[in-house]
Amino acid sequence: MAEKKENLDSGRKSDEGASVTRRQALQLAGVGVGSLAVSGLSSVDVRAASNCANGPFERTYSGATVNIARLESRTSGGSAQDVGAKSPASEQEIESLRGVRIDAPGRTSNHTQSAAETGDDLSIRTEYDGVGAEGTRGGVPSDSQVAAGNGKIVHALNQQVAIFNKRSGNRQLKVELEDLFEPVIDEPEGGFAYGYPFVFDPRARYDRNADRYVIAAVQYEPGITEDGEIVDRDDQEEGKEPGEEEENESEPLQRPPKGWWCIAVSDNSNPNGKWHVYRIPPIDNEGLVDYPTLGLDRDAIYLAQNFFGEQLEVTMVTLDKEAMYDGRDVTANHFTALDNPEVENIDFTVQPALQPFSGGDDGTFYLVDSVFPSPTASALTLWEVTNPVDDPSLECFTVDVEEFAYPPTARQPDSDKRIDTLGTRLMNADYNDGSLWTAHTIQYDWNGDGAPVAAIKWYEIDTDTREVVQSGVYGEPDRSYFIPTVGSDGDSTVITHNVSGPDTFPRMDVAGRTADYTPNGLEDSLVVQDGESRYDYGEGEEVMRWGDYNGVSVDPTTGRFWTVSQYSPDIDIDPDAEERDPYHTRIAEISFD
Repeated sequence: MAEKKENLDSGRKSDEGASVTRRQALQLAGVGVGSLAVSGLSSVDVRAASNCANGPFERTYSGATVNIARLESRTSGGSAQDVGAKSPASEQEIESLRGVRIDAPGRTSNHTQSAAETGDDLSIRTEYDGVGAEGTRGGVPSDSQVAAGNGKIVHALNQQVAIFNKRSGNRQLKVELEDLFEPVIDEPEGGFAYGYPFVFDPRARYDRNADRYVIAAVQYEPGITEDGEIVDRDDQEEGKEPGEEEENESEPLQRPPKGWWCIAVSDNSNPNGKWHVYRIPPIDNEGLVDYPTLGLDRDAIYLAQNFFGEQLEVTMVTLDKEAMYDGRDVTANHFTALDNPEVENIDFTVQPALQPFSGGDDGTFYLVDSVFPSPTASALTLWEVTNPVDDPSLECFTVDVEEFAYPPTARQPDSDKRIDTLGTRLMNADYNDGSLWTAHTIQYDWNGDGAPVAAIKWYEIDTDTREVVQSGVYGEPDRSYFIPTVGSDGDSTVITHNVSGPDTFPRMDVAGRTADYTPNGLEDSLVVQDGESRYDYGEGEEVMRWGDYNGVSVDPTTGRFWTVSQYSPDIDIDPDAEERDPYHTRIAEISFD
């Protein structure tokens, strides 16, 4: 496996077509469906906002406590088609993005290095399968996350949470996400559109400072027309756009779409016991919630999301961590319309850091996003929060990076169907001793021959100078590398990701580096789990949704990294069959030992 680093033209391009229509944004986001109703809450306080966002808007929310050991996993009678968690971008959108490429400078030999030639070796210490598609309702993608604690692994994926013995891999329990949050979910008038509350897109973290597990997700309840018809995600994407004729106007709604963040925190270091659960609505709750992100520091928990109402909007909320860990009413401070005014591109998918030992009321917490390329971009936005519980402030700063563009889809053997590489959004952010580590998928033309593939671009950002101190492009000319999720602790950094190509079934890989290795390069890489068949779940789609993200968690005892991702197993179902081609997931403990 080759690791290559190229210097791209770092000049920022100004583009008058930087705005993204609601329909384009929905297609590119692959917006998911979700669940339910809100109780009215009045604003306690509104303070002046920065020029980066509106807010903060203070609210107070009550929660509930559940004992996860008493919850029984339900077997859903619904098919994946009924409530499929995601759908790919449109074929037309993919084709248009495929045609955009960066003309990179010529390649020189000192930019090319084999990942395993020098330095320490990555190794797998423990590995076993997590929950696969057969253990869920079958919807795609998996959206796998992992949180490693003392003796237990929490595996969260679309519509399920499972707990494993960390060493043996024995699964101890599995529950539906909506069962976990059932005490705080109110049934809307007229009932749930899907027959049950739809909770999806989970995120999982382990707070090593407090020895607690944290799970976040979103709930979505689709709109209903005056004739009683469900207006799901696809219908809303096909709604009237500005300038269209009147006959294309959507039907009037008797109930608009709504969504919520859902968040659960374990009562102690044992995830098999009590959890405190909350449901947090956006300030203006009428639209589609999607792609929630989760971070924490010493004093607060941070949630962000892409919200699709009349316009695409990124929203964020800070939550009093001490109150949540005690199961008390929690003070929340909302920020809406997050936007960096110094860049023309749109901010999209803001990632809060995992920062358990710093930040809070006496420090600074960090969030980061990669602005949406149109057709290219050359900036990240770094967000800084201070005093998150009592009097939060939010500032944004531009981090200049090498120019990047939207990646093409990935090829796979024995199929014309492509794998969705999910665009240039950052997958997560991990804070390590003054550095913020993050990564995303970009378009890269290794040979300069006009045949770009998806590759991984990773960054180390110095939070004091707000500058990139090192970064690299990682991949190969004949394969696609995508959905990179970063973990960094001590002197080691790892990137869990997926690889697919004309001779490579979609698989799970890990790459990484240690602190004393050559700057801008990754030290070693390994295949954690080979793909074993093509991935084609049918339904007439040309692009198979994959991911949407992977998971990395630092072991609080050993300092090693636990990772999770999906791969294509040795099961190949006819695309015309009613049953979907399944995914499997793999949980692995990785280290440079």
